Amino acid sequence: MTIALEYGVPTHRSGLNIRFGVERGFFAQEGIALSVRVIYGGPEIAAAYDSGVLKIGELGTPPGITAIGQGKRFKIVGGGFQRGVGLFFLAGNNVSDWSDLRGKTVGALSIGSCSYWYLRELLTQHGLDPDREVTIRGLGPDYPRQLELFEKSEIAGLLSPEPNGALGEATGVLSSWGDVLSLADVPKLQWIIQVANEDFLRTEPELVRRVFRAAQRTTRYLGEHPDELIAYTAKFYDIPHEVAVTAVRRELPFLDFDGQLDTAGLEQAIALQHRLGAIQTLQPLDYFVAGGFQPVPAGQITEIAK
Repeated sequence: MTIALEYGVPTHRSGLNIRFGVERGFFAQEGIALSVRVIYGGPEIAAAYDSGVLKIGELGTPPGITAIGQGKRFKIVGGGFQRGVGLFFLAGNNVSDWSDLRGKTVGALSIGSCSYWYLRELLTQHGLDPDREVTIRGLGPDYPRQLELFEKSEIAGLLSPEPNGALGEATGVLSSWGDVLSLADVPKLQWIIQVANEDFLRTEPELVRRVFRAAQRTTRYLGEHPDELIAYTAKFYDIPHEVAVTAVRRELPFLDFDGQLDTAGLEQAIALQHRLGAIQTLQPLDYFVAGGFQPVPAGQITEIAK
């Protein structure tokens, strides 16, 4: 019997590997009719996992850690395709230096999201007070319009994943200054986590394992067939092939093809959220993670789209 299940993602451009797996039948082979549901923003989608509106899916680590640390009823069960922090700082054409951002509006997915926390640190390290010298705008439902917002000068900067930077550069509306890890001294956190509602973990543990088994098969396939990863990236984002090549190459250092957690990066994320005051008690790793659900690693892929 096929089971219908929604998989949550925090933006319209999240979950590329999951969407590919649905189209190619990897989830159907596990008896799952999986569909992807978007709820914009980390805190917003965390609330859906807590309530059970969404039983399983992904989100950024900082809002996920914050929510679990505050008692929300879901747990981390695996690492997302984007395990490393693949966020790139995009600057409008009227910005050539960090000081040019003073008095302007810069964007993040939502207030409290991964990009929000990293953006604050990035601005601070480049001499800008994120509370007084710039306005940080949580884009939320406007997130899909980010290139349009640059064109209209509604935002002057944004932390965003690929392919937004590659596409924005190709269309001449912005420039990508590089990934956040190269632009600032920030923790190398586990970025995207896969999570599940606690009741779902208790009542349907084998279904959870089937979801992540199919997800791993999908990402392994994409890593072993780079031409298909590039082609699907171009199709899904509706971008030219050459832009997809640039985007995939930029993202590669941050991708994981096995669904494994970076435990050291996750521990850094927990410590960071405690240091920032987002969680009051510094809990151990197993407070946040439900063990026994990650698929067995098959070995990381390190070269693709050369």
